Amino acid sequence: MLKREVVEDIVVLLRGFFATPIISSLGRLGALEIMRNAKNFTADDLSLIPNKKLLQDTLRYFARLGLIEDVDGQGRLYRASELGVEVFRRANSFYVPHSYYEYMARYHELIQDASSRINCRVERLENVVGSGITHLRYFPPAVSFLKRKAVFDTLVDVGCGDGQFLLTFLKEVSGKKLVGVDLSELSTDTTYKNLRAQYPELEIATVCCDALDVKNWSGKVLRFANGGKVAISMWFLLHEISKNQPAVLKEFFRQIRTIFPAAPIVIGEVVRQSEDILISNNVRSLLPEYLFFHEMSGQGILSWQEYREVLNCIAYDLVVEKLFDEAPDKEGKKIPSTFVWCLTPK
Repeated sequence: MLKREVVEDIVVLLRGFFATPIISSLGRLGALEIMRNAKNFTADDLSLIPNKKLLQDTLRYFARLGLIEDVDGQGRLYRASELGVEVFRRANSFYVPHSYYEYMARYHELIQDASSRINCRVERLENVVGSGITHLRYFPPAVSFLKRKAVFDTLVDVGCGDGQFLLTFLKEVSGKKLVGVDLSELSTDTTYKNLRAQYPELEIATVCCDALDVKNWSGKVLRFANGGKVAISMWFLLHEISKNQPAVLKEFFRQIRTIFPAAPIVIGEVVRQSEDILISNNVRSLLPEYLFFHEMSGQGILSWQEYREVLNCIAYDLVVEKLFDEAPDKEGKKIPSTFVWCLTPK
């Protein structure tokens, strides 16, 4: 007979298959926000969802999971439970993992395709929105640095996503030109629309370009900056361009330093923690999943030692360092899962 702990682990492993797409979908539709904030609600209160039969099935499922409670005992009137309130508030945490759903849906094909001919896609909008919201907790030290310790006229966000960092920056700092750079046209268009909607008079430019093509995007930035000083931000970009090679990042920063010799840089990035850390923290962290879908899609998250190697080889001083979710490795050294660096040229 299986031990209780084994049964519970199996249930948890299986449940994500069902719960993740549902929470991601209802979160993006705005339904979870209504459910979280309403004293009580019915299926009819979620007017933005037309398929009431599926919605009612979903509400019963959520009640069985303890995310909502059946108030009238008839399956008509519900309220969010204490657990549900917290899960619904964090619905954006489900977006990025779910944006890789095609990889998982076609896993059986992929594992049998030795030639790697099958190309899967990331659901870009879900990924962009989820990344922007999820990264909010990393922005404050960077904004504080740019506001108090950096001198510049134009802020360039390389890998701009949906513009969340630029919007956060604008709440604290005004009077700057802004440029969003991203490989995805969807991202640059979304960034422009989001910024323009809230700041119609702002000087904004976007560049759809590979971040590694520094000569391309820097030329457009220099023309837009028109002689003004530039600062650069890059949020969770380095692992997308590193090709698992620190040397690629060293060359990337060398080019930036040559073209923008006075530009301060803020960086947010995820770390490939050691296997012993991942194993010992697997019930408290989704990093095993993040590493898996990044590796599966060909992205290169570096180790903490490799990021420090890059830092030691580029012509920048580390002015601010903020480490997140540190965990000890087998030697007792604390290794972060994510970090923020604020750099100035030497």
